[in-house]
Formats: sequence, C-alpha cells, structure tokens
Amino acid sequence: MNFLRSYWQDLGLLVAAIVGVYLLAGWADIPEIEQILWLSFIAILVHQFEEYRWPGYFPGLFNGLIFPSKHPERYPLNRQSAMVINLVIAYLFYLVPVFFPTVVWLALGPIFMGFFQFVWHGIFANRKAGTLYNPGLFAVIVFHIPVGGWYIQHIVANNMATVLDWIVGTLYFAVAVYILIVKGNMWLKDEKSPYAFSRQQLGPILRNHDWRKRSRSATVAPFFQARRS
Repeated sequence: MNFLRSYWQDLGLLVAAIVGVYLLAGWADIPEIEQILWLSFIAILVHQFEEYRWPGYFPGLFNGLIFPSKHPERYPLNRQSAMVINLVIAYLFYLVPVFFPTVVWLALGPIFMGFFQFVWHGIFANRKAGTLYNPGLFAVIVFHIPVGGWYIQHIVANNMATVLDWIVGTLYFAVAVYILIVKGNMWLKDEKSPYAFSRQQLGPILRNHDWRKRSRSATVAPFFQARRS
C-alpha cells in the first residue's frame, strides 16, 4: 500500500502511455466515439500526474490557500485521501464509459467534469493564488477542453443524445462531484494523518505565502469542519 500511495500518479501516467500506444497502433480500426473516450481517460491521468507529481504542488495550493490549515502538509487533504479519491475518479468515473460508449449520459458526467476543471484551475485557484498557472491547468487546456468539445460535437452531429441523456448526464456530474470530491474530502480528512505530503507537493504556494502566520487566526474552512453530534 505504501508503494501505491507514493506512486499511484506515476503508474497512472504509465497507463496513459500504454493507452496512447494502443490508440496510435489501432486508430483506424477504433470507432470515433471510443477514440474520444479513451482520450478522455488519458486526460484525467495526465491531469493527476500534473497535480501530484510534476510540477505536483496542488496539495500545497489546496491545503495552504484554498482551505487554510494549521497543518497543510496533511490536512484537510493527505496522501491517503488524495490517492483514494483520484483512483476512484480515474478508474471508475472516467474509465467505465469507455466500455459502454453508447450510454451517453455515462460519458457526459466525466466530460462535464473536465469542463468544470477550467473553472476550478483556470479561474478559482488562480485567483486564490494570484497566479496564471497551477498544477492541472495544462491538462485542462490541452486535453479536457478539446476532447470534451470533440465529444459534444460528435454526439450532437450523430444524434446520439436525447434530452434525458443531457439531464441525467448533468445530474451524474453533479452527484459525482459531491460524492467523490466534496464528501470524499470530508470523509477522509484527518488532522493527525501520518500520510503527509512531500515538500515538493507543498511547493511554491506555501513558500510564497506566510500561511503559518495566517493559520494562527484562521481555522480550516467551515466547509470541511467535522460535524458535531
């Protein structure tokens, strides 16, 4: 488990490379809808590598600025919770639609999440950090948005989506964000977690901001506070 906890994002990039080779080798024989869905799967794997390995300092942004914490190296996000949440997102939420390409709503959820990532990384996180870039934004611009746009164009051009597909797909996206990201972080947060992030993963966000001084007077965002019984 320690190995997986340390290298899940690297293994994800390896999986992305293998899928990429598969697509290049058999591109002409793979239906277009499956090409798109495989590329969407690659997108999330690259996204996760960018966030947690290179440049990899998304945890510092999350724990140090977005949800100011007294222990940004491990709270509210830690290496264990990051691994669990991201593996479920990649290998369940994003991969399953590949094997059911005609179930449009099942793919719309991940596609919408890819678009939502621009709001999160491109606008919200950059404004909080006062930057033009943060880990994850490259994958959003180069993979998620073009692939998502291609998918939307394809299903519309081929009359694949019904009104119900759009409705269910939107609800599926919203529920997935709530369960996998919002509640997932609440369920798995642990201020005493032994699974601290590395200095690289805390990154320049914490080096360039006096989070220690701020954290004396700031509490963890109420959104992530534990409910009292």
